[in-house]
Amino acid sequence: MSMEPVDVYLMYCALKAHFGPGEYDYEKYQGKTKISRQSFYKRKDRSFFVRIAKKYKNPKDYFLANFIKDRKGYVANFNDENYESWKLKRQGFFEQFEIEMHPFVSDFEPLFALTSGHPKLLKEFLGGRVCIETMIILDELVNYGERWDEQLGDDVIWPDLKKFMKDYKRFLTIDKKQYRIRLLNLIEGAP
Repeated sequence: MSMEPVDVYLMYCALKAHFGPGEYDYEKYQGKTKISRQSFYKRKDRSFFVRIAKKYKNPKDYFLANFIKDRKGYVANFNDENYESWKLKRQGFFEQFEIEMHPFVSDFEPLFALTSGHPKLLKEFLGGRVCIETMIILDELVNYGERWDEQLGDDVIWPDLKKFMKDYKRFLTIDKKQYRIRLLNLIEGAP
């Protein structure tokens, strides 16, 4: 059963608030916001929400994939390609995590250290060599975020990235034990 377009719109608004600069939490408020149903009928882009309602059984995943790509949430930038690549990445994420971590396992600790400028892990993320999911999983495993908060207090990049990680993590199911085992196996097998 598909959702009504107005409900898809309200879901979009709630997710936009979740990923926005405020403290709104989609899960905590169960997707409820103060946005009225009537506001949907004043929008010129209603057809976008009609299309999403018809096409997807779970529009939340579609929106989530697109908010990961475009945190500002401009619906004009949302597309099926973002959604399809996000789904593929989720299906093979254990393997992707191993691939992304492999270059660093022989010298793991310096990945989180702040020596000059940004920590190496942050540089790898900004360079596109490590994805946001890997950043979140590593924070779950080694809790580097708290150290970075102290060390990067006046940084312009870290606070926004940390909020993005926190916002996205609410939608991820992370099996810490499985990732810890995979990471330890990689580190033990490193030359």
